[in-house]
Amino acid sequence: MKQIAAVAKDERGYALYNSKYAPIHDEYGNFFSTVAETTGAAGIDLYAVINMFIDEYYAVDPSYRTYSSEGNVAEGFVCPNRSAFWEYLASVADEITEFPVKGIILQGNSYIRETYCFCETCKSEFAELIGIDSPLSFEALRDDPQALSKWFEWRAEKIKSAVSTVHNAVKDKGVEVLVTVELDPETGYQKGAYKHFGQDIEALSAITGHVLININAWSPILPKVDTPEFNALSERLLPLRDITARRRKLSFMYWSFTDDDEFESVRKLATSYKATKLVTYIRFPSDYRRWRELHLNI
Repeated sequence: MKQIAAVAKDERGYALYNSKYAPIHDEYGNFFSTVAETTGAAGIDLYAVINMFIDEYYAVDPSYRTYSSEGNVAEGFVCPNRSAFWEYLASVADEITEFPVKGIILQGNSYIRETYCFCETCKSEFAELIGIDSPLSFEALRDDPQALSKWFEWRAEKIKSAVSTVHNAVKDKGVEVLVTVELDPETGYQKGAYKHFGQDIEALSAITGHVLININAWSPILPKVDTPEFNALSERLLPLRDITARRRKLSFMYWSFTDDDEFESVRKLATSYKATKLVTYIRFPSDYRRWRELHLNI
């Protein structure tokens, strides 16, 4: 084994090391520190995983909550439009570079869906941007193509700013930053990443130089290699070649493999698209089902 990734800031919002900024996990507060020590001694490259806007600790704070257009709170998620939270994440990333890490993987760096976020801060800021006084709702935006286009653009700028803030904190520390982008057939792959999640693949790859594609993130079924379905999937991903054409890095992620066929499918995609890395978890995250339901609105 030459490389390994380990979670440094988990989806609960807790640091798995002795952090000066993030709350420390009561039971696993030394997990990442121990992994860093072990991998360093063994000469294994270590990548630290930071969950950005999936953060249960801060999500209970009313000032950080994220709301749908209908006014529903998304439990466990923080509104991406909080510059103070970006700075907090940057501080966490910066202190992680004190460990012998090769790179940092940013996960959970998206909006939940196109109908987010409608917290008071987001509604007020966007309403001012487009110059309206009436109550803001996604239904109203959908009836106005120009306003809807600005909505998607504005949210993508927020995600870019958040990622830039974290990247700027560590870019001179000699570590890579991989920014995760979630592609899924139910949301329309690249177009869906932009419209639903606020993730502009081209722009994000320009910031960090390395984008990690979480393939079929919320529809975890992969077609077998050399089937018409697999060929169709590969063709849908063709715009990703623009990333490597610009001499930026592209890697693939799949939450967790259940059989050899799934592994072979992702391996072939990774090879075809000249991916730098293939990332996976031992198992699906414990809250995966809830996240999936939110992201797919089911």
